[in-house]
Amino acid sequence: MGLADLLAHVKELADALGLDRALAVRKSQLESRLTVLKANEEAARGERTNAEGAAARRKVAQDKRLESYDAVFETLREEQEHLDRLYEPLRARLAETGAKLSFDVGRVVDVEAWVAQGEGLLDLRRTPFSGQEYLLSEARTHLLQPWTNGTSEEVRLAMRAFLERNGGPALASLLQGVTPADLGEWLFSTDHIRVRYGIEYEGVPIANLSPGTRGVVLLTLYLALDEWDFRPLIIDQPEENLDPRSVYADLVPFFREAAQRRQIVMVTHNANLVVNTDSDQVIVAIAEREHADQLPTVGYVAGGLENPAIRQAVCDLLEGGEDAFRKRGRRYRVLATP
Repeated sequence: MGLADLLAHVKELADALGLDRALAVRKSQLESRLTVLKANEEAARGERTNAEGAAARRKVAQDKRLESYDAVFETLREEQEHLDRLYEPLRARLAETGAKLSFDVGRVVDVEAWVAQGEGLLDLRRTPFSGQEYLLSEARTHLLQPWTNGTSEEVRLAMRAFLERNGGPALASLLQGVTPADLGEWLFSTDHIRVRYGIEYEGVPIANLSPGTRGVVLLTLYLALDEWDFRPLIIDQPEENLDPRSVYADLVPFFREAAQRRQIVMVTHNANLVVNTDSDQVIVAIAEREHADQLPTVGYVAGGLENPAIRQAVCDLLEGGEDAFRKRGRRYRVLATP
């Protein structure tokens, strides 16, 4: 074989080798692309499977959330029961006294706060939430009663029904940036529900009473529960901020009952309290000023209501004067009937 032939053969081999290299590169590129396509196909298959099972998984997750919700209300119920047992002696004692006081244990629900939080997650231009106070009406109609008085089972059923009516529309009405998880956190929140317990006066919590009435409640509560205490009791102006009816109806019976077992010292400007409580000893303070630029001279007159001087001093202060005193005196046998 001549040199020319050898050179031609070498060129053929080089060309073949270059083709093999190009094929190898092409093969590598195709294999890489195939790997990506297989990965994409696997991901698509997973997404399809995930989508096909989303409804089922959502229901499972919702059921678990409802079970936890149920557990929260079961805990609230147990708390109420413990408080009822703890304060039963107080409730019984208040009932025995015939006072207008009662002890109440119950759930307090701030439904407006719950609704306001939910509306902050939704586009209120979307139906059905575009209706005037739609969410508030739904909550008051279907959730408020179970939240306030229902068992944990009743609460769970009410919330499930609420979700069936409003869950889908709520998901479709979420504001931008709000996630379904945010919606779930709001729906199953219980920050707006608490157990309240305390004393009520004629069905009104103490905190909502006027200062004068609140003072009556606290004083009558103390007098009603202090039957174990025989120490002297000093009270300063119990009639302050009270109308005469409240003084007579709410204070006098407790003072007369408490006076049977302990000494009561009372400072008052209300002569009705002096007479109606059948005071054993009355001290009348008299302040007289001889000159305008001098301090008054203070003197005291003491004695029972049978004492004419004491009786006259009381009559001078008593609304209705001596006639009113005589009527009260006959009623309580302070004075003999003329």
